[in-house]
Amino acid sequence: MKSVKITLGIFLMSLLFLMSSCGLLVKSRAISTFTTENKAIPTDFGKEETILLCVVEGKRSYDKYLKKHVSNEYHGKYEFILRKDLDSDKFKDTSQYRYVFDYDRGSSFTGGIAATNASYFIFDRKEDVKYISPLTSSFFSRLIQGYMINLEKERLKNI
Repeated sequence: MKSVKITLGIFLMSLLFLMSSCGLLVKSRAISTFTTENKAIPTDFGKEETILLCVVEGKRSYDKYLKKHVSNEYHGKYEFILRKDLDSDKFKDTSQYRYVFDYDRGSSFTGGIAATNASYFIFDRKEDVKYISPLTSSFFSRLIQGYMINLEKERLKNI
């Protein structure tokens, strides 16, 4: 019985290590992929003082990661908004609220297991252009973090 507990403990620790290292790999790939060169970020992002609209779901499980990474990694002006409020009078001014950070959800099947994938994008409301990230993953928190790190770099470069 004791050896079963030890084996289970080793298995769980190994699984935890693999899961966390996979998340770090996703973050690293996101940082190298979410760039202006890959058309995931507008080249003029940050040249004008605008407010980035970050779309929340109204679900604590998702929203807490979005809010955490936006507030920790992005230091420009931003507001969290429900998707249904994008067309409200408050956000009509596309010069002030030019960019939207949002995602499309997809699914994939690997080995008979279904996984939900996220594909993030920046939508330029003024020019009506969608800057789509070429990387998708089920590690959505790491994708958000990588995108915010690069948005901040681009914003600072263009100030």
